[in-house]
Amino acid sequence: RMMIKPPKLYLKRKDIPMESLLDLANDAGKGWGDAEVVRGYNPEARSTQIKHGLDPKEYIDVSKCILDMVNIWDGTLDPNDYIVGEFNYLKYSEGDHFIKHVDKLKQSIGKYNERIFSTSTIISKTDDLKGGEFMIWDHIGMPQEVSLDVGETLFFDSKTNHQVNKVSSGVREALVAWIWKKQT
Repeated sequence: RMMIKPPKLYLKRKDIPMESLLDLANDAGKGWGDAEVVRGYNPEARSTQIKHGLDPKEYIDVSKCILDMVNIWDGTLDPNDYIVGEFNYLKYSEGDHFIKHVDKLKQSIGKYNERIFSTSTIISKTDDLKGGEFMIWDHIGMPQEVSLDVGETLFFDSKTNHQVNKVSSGVREALVAWIWKKQT
């Protein structure tokens, strides 16, 4: 009898240099605001602060480390066929959360198309952090909690259901990046 191996759910890596992440985190020219949800979604779905104006092209080393994970995920894929299309630098404080959702959106940005892969990298978390766990659902719909340390990146398919549980105390900051396939 042949066992069918379930599809890979995620990668967890610590490849991005911490000094690069801190440079991005400390970018003084960027301001905080409320993160929005995609039009048509429940406005209660998400509560978090976002640092506006972060362009992946301005953080070449961070983007390269994220793109290198494409080939680690699937050795047949060439990272040069992809681009980091978006960054969201998010701060989750007490009461903040993001309900179960997928990141795969049908939209275009310039010559690139839809989100293919998603990443979440923990930049910082306070010692009193409670809640804010990252949950991801496997191929049969079972949730799994993914523990991430500061500097660790979670890489997964953008069609995968995931959420950030409500923070009951403390603060957690994360860089979320989406990888797009280049159009030929």
